[in-house]
Amino acid sequence: MFYREIIQTETKRGISCRDITDIAVKIVKNSGISEGLCNVFVTGTTAGLQINENDRFLAEDTKRFFKSLIDEDKPYGHPENAVSHMRASLLDADITVPVASNKIVLGRWQSILLWEFAKEKRTRQLVITVLGE
Repeated sequence: MFYREIIQTETKRGISCRDITDIAVKIVKNSGISEGLCNVFVTGTTAGLQINENDRFLAEDTKRFFKSLIDEDKPYGHPENAVSHMRASLLDADITVPVASNKIVLGRWQSILLWEFAKEKRTRQLVITVLGE
């Protein structure tokens, strides 16, 4: 069986993190699929996905990490937002997690996080696909 929902979600401007686990949990429940896989895909090239702990201190540490790796003040060839693209390339555009008993399987401290790197807030499209039986 195959089930897909495409949803829109808002992000904040600059480097920001949003926990989207609840969105994926709801879609898996809607799917009626008991056993299988859930894939979350973000369209666009200046955002990325990560599985990590949803902790505000860790999020701030991660922001500092991204800033330290890719300096905003250096000249880049891309005319507008090279920094946003390069930071997003450090993460994945999709994440796949197991589904068991019609629920996403994540560890105690794991969350599905959407990272935004664009300078302005965006409406992001998430394609969430559930495969299984």
